[in-house]
Parts: sequence; structure tokens; C-alpha cells
Amino acid sequence: MTKKTFYVVQPFVAGKRGAIKAGIPMEVRNAADAERIAERMSLVQIGAIAFSTDVEPESGDADPPVLIARFGQVPDGVLDPS
Repeated sequence: MTKKTFYVVQPFVAGKRGAIKAGIPMEVRNAADAERIAERMSLVQIGAIAFSTDVEPESGDADPPVLIARFGQVPDGVLDPS
């Protein structure tokens, strides 16, 4: 079974009473694009992260996400290693 790597940019927006909320995630082509886009998003949103995850397409099983980059304000503990 071959796993496919997905690269994702997750922006964060300001919610009520100073809360940080997740925006709409976006899949991108590769790690370099993910980092570049996350950095740009953080200029118009309060923050963004770029991460990757490996998924087995047939079963849907996914490995834990791997942080590529983090910009601006993001919730505490987002993709922190356990």
C-alpha cells in the first residue's frame, strides 16, 4: 500500500473575545508552496501553519501531521509534538 503525502495550509482568524479560530484549510502542491503560502496568509490573517500528512488512500489511515512552518498567532499546542 502506497501512501500519498498531502500538504496543507491552515489559516487562523480572530474570533469573539480574542479567541483564535481555524479558517478554511487549503491543500497545496508541495512543502515549499505550503511554507510560502502560509507566510503570505499570515499577513492578512492573524496566523497560519503549513503541515504535511501521509495518507493511505485505500483505507484512509493517516499518519500524524508534521509541522512545516508556523507564522503569526496560532492556538497553543497546534501540531506540537506530544
